[in-house]
Amino acid sequence: MTVRKTILFAAALAASAWAATAIAQEKVKVAVGQRQVWDSQVIPLGMEAGIFKKHGLEVEITWTAGGAETLQAVLTGSVDYAMTNGVEGVLAAYAKGAPLRIIGSEMRGAGDIYWYVKADSPIKSLKDADGKTMTFSRPGSSTHLTAQQLVAKHGISPKLVSTGGMPATRTQLVSGQIDMAWAAVPFALDAIKKGEFRIVARGSELSDLNNVSIRVNVTTAKFLAERPKAAQGFSRAYAESVEWMYANVDKAAAYWAKTTKISPEIAKEGISFYPKERMVPWPISGLDHSIAEAVKSKRLAKPLTPEQIKELVVEIK
Repeated sequence: MTVRKTILFAAALAASAWAATAIAQEKVKVAVGQRQVWDSQVIPLGMEAGIFKKHGLEVEITWTAGGAETLQAVLTGSVDYAMTNGVEGVLAAYAKGAPLRIIGSEMRGAGDIYWYVKADSPIKSLKDADGKTMTFSRPGSSTHLTAQQLVAKHGISPKLVSTGGMPATRTQLVSGQIDMAWAAVPFALDAIKKGEFRIVARGSELSDLNNVSIRVNVTTAKFLAERPKAAQGFSRAYAESVEWMYANVDKAAAYWAKTTKISPEIAKEGISFYPKERMVPWPISGLDHSIAEAVKSKRLAKPLTPEQIKELVVEIK
């Protein structure tokens, strides 16, 4: 074989190998709520690190304002996975017949969520919140759950209002349409440090939620049945991505700061609100607590049976 033929043959082999690799990549569509927060970075960072590709997956992300908007995307078949869903919303949808399956915990506890007001607001704490507007993202979201539990804890009667994403909520606060804006770290931390806003309530007050999976990741029964290999690869890649984020904090923080336009200092400070043990996907924690709260808030007519829970929660490793 001549040198020229050898080079051409090697190039053809390389091209074939590349084509085979490209073909082997299975496309998975994912809806993720609240782009600004750290826990929503698991998939983007996993993609950046090449982890999902290593597991044979090409991931396409659709960003949402959270809550029912994220769930709706997976239920209509627009995406294969819905991430960062408030657990009560998932429980309620499943109880009504939605073919959802919880495939992992997304966040335990509400330490990343808080409510803030303008610096000159007469509201100093939730004790001053009666009759005032207290916001959350979307019905069934973790911010909705946290707001409801804070209201119950303090025995207050604010008007709970859905305002969608954090940027839109901040705009409504500044324009005077609402009294208390919700946020999750690190959103608005820079402005709070400058004295433009004040924090008046924190989800961390609800210490009983620290071991409760308040946000979960879901897919559908159909996806699990029809694409088991992709489902296994996705779950493994997700868990590996969480590990990578905390093993490479400087790189992860720099990426997060760049993509969400926050300072590196704020990014690193923000990560401290999200301990790794709160973000690992397994086990699903405190489901009994969440079911009881969903019944109390009338999102569930009655508790799920053990058989329903076994069907709903699917551990894939």
